[in-house]
Amino acid sequence: MRIEWLESFQLTAELKSLTKASESLHISQPALSKQIRNLEDDIGAQLLLRSSSGVTLTPSGQILLERSRKIIGEVNTMRREIALSVDGGKADLTIGSWPSVSTIYVPTLIAGKLQAGMNLEIKIRVYYTFFELLTNMENGTLDAIFMDDRGMKHPFHTTPVFMEDFLLFVNVNHPLFGNKENVFFDEIKDETFVMLPEGCDVRFLVEKEFAIRGQKLHIALELELGQGILGFIQANLGIAILPAIFVNQINETMKAIPISDFSMKRRISVITREESVSKLLLGFI
Repeated sequence: MRIEWLESFQLTAELKSLTKASESLHISQPALSKQIRNLEDDIGAQLLLRSSSGVTLTPSGQILLERSRKIIGEVNTMRREIALSVDGGKADLTIGSWPSVSTIYVPTLIAGKLQAGMNLEIKIRVYYTFFELLTNMENGTLDAIFMDDRGMKHPFHTTPVFMEDFLLFVNVNHPLFGNKENVFFDEIKDETFVMLPEGCDVRFLVEKEFAIRGQKLHIALELELGQGILGFIQANLGIAILPAIFVNQINETMKAIPISDFSMKRRISVITREESVSKLLLGFI
């Protein structure tokens, strides 16, 4: 059994299409079909049911898909640890996180180390939900995640990196808050907010703060990107509760106001499958 056969099978099963999988793998569809037939011959069971609408897993295929994720993850871990153990070895890491952390925090974190000549190749991927991040960690697509995983059940290594406050972001000409230097929760509890969608840590934590106080978070509009939310604030079309990481993205038309009694904070942790990767990333910090 070859690892590339498993990788091809896993991708085909997840995409439910030989065509899409062959395009993603940059090989021909006949070559992909041959790899899967070789794997089926080696396993001694049919793994996929093919039809005009795509492919579905047989019971044997479902068992192999679940096992293959762990096998591929272990093989990738072994390759990385061997590479790092060799003198002058090169670390090749793929890091996933929310748009704000991926575009602001992680590049800043690694830039100095890369400029200092460390032999690293870092790829950064953006995701929008807890499910996407943890699933891609499990199947080996990601080597590390930066997110607030409190309340999430998973089998990975997790180490806190930093904490940040939540702030009220408003236009400087907002009639109620434009002249404020700080606010209290009672002043904002009945307002409506432009908010990130469900499935991300910002939304989860803000809703939790409101729920603890017996209040409902009123949402006027949902946007996937914090930068899009800032656009609405710049146009004075809404207000938002966002983590402090967004402060360096506002201009003179906006302000970030401390919420004096807002107890919830976001805690960004580094989450990895293996401790060696966690130590490597924490060495940057």
